[in-house]
Amino acid sequence: MLCGAACAAVAVAGCGASQVVDPVAQAATVTKSAPGYRMSAVMNLTGAAPVSASMSGAIDTATDGGTLNMREVVDGSHVRAPMVFSGLNFWMRSGAIPGAATLTGGKPWIYVDMSKALGAIGVGSLPGTTDPSQFLSYLTAVGATPKRVGSVSINGTPTTEYRAVINLDQYAQSGEAPTATVHAIESAIGSHTMPVEAWIDGQKRVRRIHIAFPECVNGSKVQFSMTMGLYDFGPQPKARIPARSQVFNLTHALAADYSRTRLSC
Repeated sequence: MLCGAACAAVAVAGCGASQVVDPVAQAATVTKSAPGYRMSAVMNLTGAAPVSASMSGAIDTATDGGTLNMREVVDGSHVRAPMVFSGLNFWMRSGAIPGAATLTGGKPWIYVDMSKALGAIGVGSLPGTTDPSQFLSYLTAVGATPKRVGSVSINGTPTTEYRAVINLDQYAQSGEAPTATVHAIESAIGSHTMPVEAWIDGQKRVRRIHIAFPECVNGSKVQFSMTMGLYDFGPQPKARIPARSQVFNLTHALAADYSRTRLSC
């Protein structure tokens, strides 16, 4: 994940006045402070080469790590990849990539340090690069009072749905992500704001997030959308990091590929 738990955004009407707590930002803080949870997410990228992916797994917030199972369809090709992550480091089963055994010398895991790989395009991290639950951090920077939409039951749990707008400049100031990273996001989407929907349960925990926005990559316009659900809050198994002897480091090769990426139109 990008950072630890963030402070909830509050508006103060004056010295000695009561605080007005943003329910979405508060829920993000409560959720990020939980010892762990399970999650599932569906993501789609529509454009010249459409990409759809689904993920499910367990997040251990105490160690900033977890395990994920990813299923991805890229321009008609199917990939299923078990993954382990710790912060911005992730390990993926090499068998998930056709022909990877030749590249890795038979090693069963591929490793990438995303902070170094993304450094090739001038940023140190981007939400979703290793774990889509990083999008929780966005919710701490809601720029205006969220609009309450109504009540919705999610898998039997009563929730309240909110629609809000994320202020990316405020997100940069919060320290949740490096300023250069936020500027890269703003350049890619061509905006300083981003709409979001959040469903919050009675214990002030985020149960579902939906986020969608257009972006430009290498001069091509694409549309990104993601819906993520969170459940089974509580301690989760710690991720088992593969032994170094079982790992092929793909960081430098990925950084070379990213160096040709331009996040704007």
